[in-house]
Parts: sequence; C-alpha cells; structure tokens
Amino acid sequence: MATRSSSSTSLALIVSSSLLLLLLLATAPILVVDAALDVKASCAKTPNPIYCTMVLSADPDIKTATTERALAEIAIKTSARVGATAGSYARRELDLVKDNLLWQCLDECAQDIEDAVSHLDDAEGEVDDAKFNLVAQYLQLSEQDTWSCDESCRDTPPCPVRTAVLAKNNEFEKMMNVTNALIKIVQAAAKPATALPTKPATALPAKP
Repeated sequence: MATRSSSSTSLALIVSSSLLLLLLLATAPILVVDAALDVKASCAKTPNPIYCTMVLSADPDIKTATTERALAEIAIKTSARVGATAGSYARRELDLVKDNLLWQCLDECAQDIEDAVSHLDDAEGEVDDAKFNLVAQYLQLSEQDTWSCDESCRDTPPCPVRTAVLAKNNEFEKMMNVTNALIKIVQAAAKPATALPTKPATALPAKP
C-alpha cells in the first residue's frame, strides 16, 4: 500500500509541475526579435553594390542594424573614417616629398578631403536627425560641386605616392556616393505618399 501511495504522490507532482510550466509559458511576454537587415539588397540600390556590401558588412555595428536608416548611419561613419585615413596619408607624405608638383598635388587633395570629412566628422557619435539631415544636404550639394584629386595631380609625374593618394581619394569618393544613395533611400521612404487628385464628378444631363 505504501508503494501505491508514493506512486500516486509522484504522479500528482509531475502533473502539477507540468501545469505550472504551461501556465508560465502561456503568460510569459513574447520576445520579438527584429529581422536582420539584408545589406546586399540595400547596397544593390547604390552606385557601387559590391563595394558597399563588402565595406558595410565588415562593420561591427552591422550586427545590430535592422533598418535602412541604421545602415545609412553606419555608412556616414564609415565615410568619415575612410576620408580621415586618406587625408592623414596626404598630410603625412607632405612632410616627406621634395618634388614641388607632388607637394602641390598632396596639399590640394588633403585640403579638399579634410573639408569633406569636416562635414561628416560630427557623425562619429550618435547620428540624430539634425546631423543626418546636415550630412544629407552636404552630400547632395557635393554631387554638383566635387573636388578632383585627379585634376590637382594631373601634372604630377607618376610615382607610388601619387598613385596611393589617388587610390585613397577614389575610395573616399566611392564611399560618399554609397552613403548619399543610402540616405536618399531613407528620405524617399520617409516621404508621405502623394494622393492622386480626384476628378470632380460630372453631372449627368437632365432628361427632357
């Protein structure tokens, strides 16, 4: 009799525990996880899809990006870093070169790159709406009035330093074009849909 009583007690405990577990699962809050952003699909809308995907996918912050706005913010910060690297290289080489034409090439490129970075550098922290809009305005204006290191270095004899600074500047311009495209995508999505105008109803002619 003692064995039967013990078995009944154990069964009751198992049933009670199972019911309690089901109750907890039923009342627990549902955890909603945002789907990861498809970086490749977003980058496909930019002028340099392969470069965009490669660079932005390598950024550590991409793991938490779930919107195209977040992707555009990462692109802004990346542009600032790429530009800072290009500008620093040009400035560093300025102190080493002896050739006047190469010095002029580096100096003009460095000034133009640094000016561009100054419009992006504030975005190294949090990119709020004000900063986002300022960067957007600058990039849109730069489409019409961009510098050209190729022009500045046109008369400079070929050499490793000239080749390197032009390559770094080209990468910076490419990243800025990608960033500009991603920002435009965000802005287009934020615009309210324009309702088509409705034609006024035409009154039917009265029957004689």
